[in-house]
Amino acid sequence: MTLTLTLIYISIYIGLIATTFYILSYKRGKVKKKQLFTDDELPTVSVIIPAFNEEKSIAGTIESIRASDYPKGKLEIIIIDDGSKDKTLEIAKKYQSKIIKVYTRPNGGKGGALNYGIKYSNSEIILSMDADTFVKPHSVKELMRYFKDPEVMCVSPSMLVHNPKGILQRIQQAEYLFGLFLRKAFSSINAIHVTPGAFSAYKKSFIDKHGGYDEDNITEDLELALRIQSKGYMIENCSNAPVYTIAMSKFKPLMIQRRRWYVGLMRNTWNYKFMFGPKYGDLGVFVLPIAWISIFFSVFLINYMVIKALFKIQEELAFLISINFDFISLFGVSRYFFERLFFLVFTNPIIIFFLLFVVVLGVYMKFATKNIGKVKSFPGTILLYFLFFALLFGFWWTVSIIYVLLNKKVTWR
Repeated sequence: MTLTLTLIYISIYIGLIATTFYILSYKRGKVKKKQLFTDDELPTVSVIIPAFNEEKSIAGTIESIRASDYPKGKLEIIIIDDGSKDKTLEIAKKYQSKIIKVYTRPNGGKGGALNYGIKYSNSEIILSMDADTFVKPHSVKELMRYFKDPEVMCVSPSMLVHNPKGILQRIQQAEYLFGLFLRKAFSSINAIHVTPGAFSAYKKSFIDKHGGYDEDNITEDLELALRIQSKGYMIENCSNAPVYTIAMSKFKPLMIQRRRWYVGLMRNTWNYKFMFGPKYGDLGVFVLPIAWISIFFSVFLINYMVIKALFKIQEELAFLISINFDFISLFGVSRYFFERLFFLVFTNPIIIFFLLFVVVLGVYMKFATKNIGKVKSFPGTILLYFLFFALLFGFWWTVSIIYVLLNKKVTWR
C-alpha cells in the first residue's frame, strides 16, 4: 500500500471517529439540563455595532436590533463609526435616541472600535454585532437566558446567511448550517473555540477582569473565545437564536475573508498551543487536535485528488484520441462519460466512503435546522456545498498556509 493510500484511509478512519463523536455529543447536549434566566431575571445588555463604510446595510441592522422584544430599559445600542468615508455615520445619527447612542472615531479596526464602545457601557452583558447583520425579535432574549450559569462567559447564536443568492452565498449558507450542528455538539462538552464575530455575547465582568478585544489580532473574536476557554470558563450555544449575516457574493472578497480567518486561526492556535492536553478536557484532548489533523488531511487529500483528476482527464483524452473517438457525437460522448463515471465511482472504496459521509452530514445538517425553521432551497444548497466547497476549502487553506510560512501581512481588505 502506498503512503498516499495509507493517508487516505487514515483520514477516512479519523473522519468516521470524529463524526461519531460529534453526533454523540450533539445528542448529549439535547438531554443536558441548562440553567436559564426567566424574562424577569434577564440582565442588562449593550449591543455594540462597529461600522466602517456600511452605508448599504447599517440602517437595516439598526432597525433589526431595535425591533427586539427585549425587556424595556434593559437594552441599549451603541454604534461606533470607525472612521467611515461614506454615509454610515450620517445614517446612524438619524436613529439616535434614548437607547441608541452613536459615536465616531478615527479608523483603527474592529477590535479597537468594540473596545471603544465597551467604555460607554454600564451593562452586565456586551453583545457585539456586525453592521451587516440582522436578527429575529426574540434572538437577544433567548441568547441572554444562558448567562444564568455563573460559569458561562459567552453565548453564541445560530448563524445563517441573509437571503442567499448565487452559488457562493448558497455554499456559505450550507457551511453555516454545518456550523449549527458542530457548535451545538461542542457546547455540550464545553469545547466551543470559535465564536461568530457577527453576533456573540460576553459577560462584561470577564472583559473587565481579563481585558477586552485584542486590537492587533486579525480574528479578535476567535482570540477572545480561546482566552475564555483558557481561563476555565464556559461558552454556550443558543440554537433557537437565529442571526443572519450578508455573505460575500464575489470570489475575491470571499478569498480575502477566508485568508484572514484561516491565518488568524493558525496564529491564535499557536499562541494558545498550551491548551492541547488533558487539562482542558475534551477541547484539549480531542476537539482541537482532531480539528487540526482533519485540516491537514483535508488539504492534502483535496490537492491530491485535484491533481490526480487532472492527470486522469489527460489520460482519458489521450486514450480517446488514440482510438479516433468521435467527439462530435454528443450521444457518444454522453454515454461514454456516464459509463466511465459510474465505473470509476462505484469501484472506488474511497469515493463510496466519501458519499456515505456526505449523506450522514446532510442528514445532521437538516436535523440541526429544526430550531430555526425552514431553510430555503435546502436540497440544492447542500448539493452545491458538496460539489464545490471542498475545492474552495483546499484552495483557501493552501493560500493561507503559504501566507503564514512566508510571514506575510494579512489585512481585512
